[in-house]
Amino acid sequence: MTTILIVDDDPEIQKIFTTLLNILGYSTLSAAGGEECLMLLKQNHPDLILLDLMMEPMDGWQTLTMIKTHPEMDAVPVLMVTGKKIDNDELKKHHDKFKLYLMKPVTARQLKDAIEGYIKSP
Repeated sequence: MTTILIVDDDPEIQKIFTTLLNILGYSTLSAAGGEECLMLLKQNHPDLILLDLMMEPMDGWQTLTMIKTHPEMDAVPVLMVTGKKIDNDELKKHHDKFKLYLMKPVTARQLKDAIEGYIKSP
């Protein structure tokens, strides 16, 4: 079964994504922030990470950088899900660490299509 790690500091977003992904047949893990995400990744190997950008104290960019600098975590694909528009400077700096981002609010269809496309892509 495909496992997706949801990293978001909003418990309601975690709950909504978990419910939707479970209905779609995915197994889920949740982390309330970057540090918890990194701790979970030491013991779990999800197939995909849904990563919020605007979190504190470690934001999504810092979390993404930490994921991609550890060899055992580097292969885990990351899909950014954010309420903040990603600007060109951020895209240039981080474009090689993720393929896609979705803007919140995300519809169930958008999330399903993005995940399915992401998991099926090489």
